[in-house]
Amino acid sequence: MRQGSEKLNRLSSVILGLAVRIVTLALLVFLLVRGVTSAYEFGYRAFHEESVEEAPGRDVRVTIPENMDAFDAAAYLERKGLLDGVWPFRIQAVFFGLRVNPGTYTLNTSETPKEMLEILNTGASSEKDGADGENASGAEEGGT
Repeated sequence: MRQGSEKLNRLSSVILGLAVRIVTLALLVFLLVRGVTSAYEFGYRAFHEESVEEAPGRDVRVTIPENMDAFDAAAYLERKGLLDGVWPFRIQAVFFGLRVNPGTYTLNTSETPKEMLEILNTGASSEKDGADGENASGAEEGGT
């Protein structure tokens, strides 16, 4: 009788061990698929050329101050309605080695984040002196 219970214990240990391995493997496969899917979505959003609006879009005048970097510029451009999210702009700035230069620019909602980055990187601002509009700090420019 004792031998029968030992066999039953060994069999239940084997079955329990196998069940734990199957559950662990299923969990690892789930996490792997989830991780790969998330990484793909992140990469797609970071490098897919997508504008906020279809052409012709609308022009938006922005002023980039001296102390603003690409990370801050991304948040500012998102508030102005030029970007859907900050991360594609920020990642492309780092990946392509582009930075933003101070000045007043006229950007369009039909431009992609990379196109905006290239405009801000060249420093070819639409106006060198103060222009009517709102600067990055939210203050009105060109007042009396």
